[in-house]
Amino acid sequence: MKNLIQAAVVTLFAASAAQAQQAVQWKVSEGGNGHWYQVVVVAPGSSWISANSAAAARNGYLASVQSSTEATFVWLLANATAGAFTSNPGGNEVGPWLGATRILGTNDWQWTSGEPFGFTQWCSGEPNGGSSEPHMHLMRNGATSCWNDRENNAFGVGNPGFVIEWSTDCNSDGIVDYGQCRDGTTADYNSNNTPDCCERGEACVVGNYPVQWRVEDGGNGHWYRFVELGDACFDWWCSYAASHGAHPLTIGSAAEQALASGTLPTTYAGFIGGFRDPGSDVFSGWKWVTGEPFLYSAISWADGNPGCCADEEYALLLLPNGIHDGRLCVTRTALLEWDADCNADGFVDYGQILRGQLIDANSNGIPDICQQPTCVDADIYRDFNVNGADLGILLSQWGPNTPLTESDLNSDGVVNGADLGIMLSFWGACP
Repeated sequence: MKNLIQAAVVTLFAASAAQAQQAVQWKVSEGGNGHWYQVVVVAPGSSWISANSAAAARNGYLASVQSSTEATFVWLLANATAGAFTSNPGGNEVGPWLGATRILGTNDWQWTSGEPFGFTQWCSGEPNGGSSEPHMHLMRNGATSCWNDRENNAFGVGNPGFVIEWSTDCNSDGIVDYGQCRDGTTADYNSNNTPDCCERGEACVVGNYPVQWRVEDGGNGHWYRFVELGDACFDWWCSYAASHGAHPLTIGSAAEQALASGTLPTTYAGFIGGFRDPGSDVFSGWKWVTGEPFLYSAISWADGNPGCCADEEYALLLLPNGIHDGRLCVTRTALLEWDADCNADGFVDYGQILRGQLIDANSNGIPDICQQPTCVDADIYRDFNVNGADLGILLSQWGPNTPLTESDLNSDGVVNGADLGIMLSFWGACP
C-alpha cells in the first residue's frame, strides 16, 4: 500500500513543482478515504492557532491522521512541497502543523476534527513538552517522518506551514464537497469550498459550473468552464467565447493545465486558445489568441504532439493525457477562461457577476457598468458627429431588436426612448 501511495504522489508532483501548492485527493481507488489535502507554506512561519484559523476559514481543518497509510500520504505530500520543512537546532527538520492538541490538564491528545485519537506516530521520546507544548506538527529526518509536540509559536516564528484536510459531504452523495467545488460539478461561486446549494438549504444538482483558480490556492483568480455545444470550428468558438466575456483557455503554467484538465469530463477533447498560421512550423509556430507569450516550457504535450498526424492541424486541444494539435473543425467542445477586470478593482469580473456583486443584465459576461454607451456608440452613421443621420437610423429601427439593429445603445433588447435619450446626450461632435 505504501508503494502505491508513494507512486501516486510522486507521479503527481513530477508534473510540476507548482502542483505542490494545490490540493490533492487521496483517492478511494488508491486505498484512500476520498478526502482532499493541501500543504500551505507560510513564510516566515505560522503559529498553530493562526494555522487552525486559516484552515477553518477555508471550511477545512488541520489534518487528522487515522492510520499509517494516511500518515504516509500526508508525509509524502509535505515532503514534496518546497519550503514545508525548515532546519532545527536538534538536527531534525521542523515541518507543518497537524490538527492535534493536548487536552487541557491531561496528557491525552485530541484531533480538532473530533475523530478518535488512536493511531500515533510520535518521534522517539515525544511528546515530552507537557502543558507548555500543546500542539502537534510533522518532523523530518532524512527520508522519514514523525510527530512532535510544540508550543503555539515556537521562538516567535512558528512552523513553516500547515496541512489542511477536507472531508465534508454536505449533500450526502458520497463525494467530498471540496472536490465537487473544485471541478465544477457543484456551484461554489463564493469560493468558500462549500456548495452554494448547501448554504442555501436547497437540493444540490450536479452539473457543469464555472470554477475559479483562487489566488489563495496558488492560482491567478481566473474562472474556467468546459462547454459542449453543437459541431463548430475554432473561429466559431473564439467568437462564442468573446460573446460571453471570455476567451478560449490559454495556459501559462503546468499548474494551470492541471487545473483545466480537472474540469474535463473523462476522455473529452476541448479546443483551447492555441493556434498556428498556415505555413508556420508545426513545432514552434504556436500562438495564443490573447497575444500573450506562448511558453513552450509550460505546456505538457500528449505523446507524439505537436506534429502528430498531419500538416493541416492548426488548433490546439486539451485532453486528460495532455495537449494535442488538431484540425480547425474537429470537436464540439471547448474550455473557456475569464480573466477581464474592466473596473480595475482587482477581481475578475465574471466571478463578481456569478456572485451577484455586479449586474450583467444582457448576460454577455461583461458587467453593465463597464458597458456604458459612448458618443461612438451614438454615432451610428460614423461621420464623427451625432446628428440627424444617426437619429434617422434610430427611428427606423424603433422597437424590438432584429439581427440588423444598431441603435440599441443600452443593449436592453429594444430601441426606445432610453436609447433616444442617450443619443441626444451626445448630440454634436464625436471625435
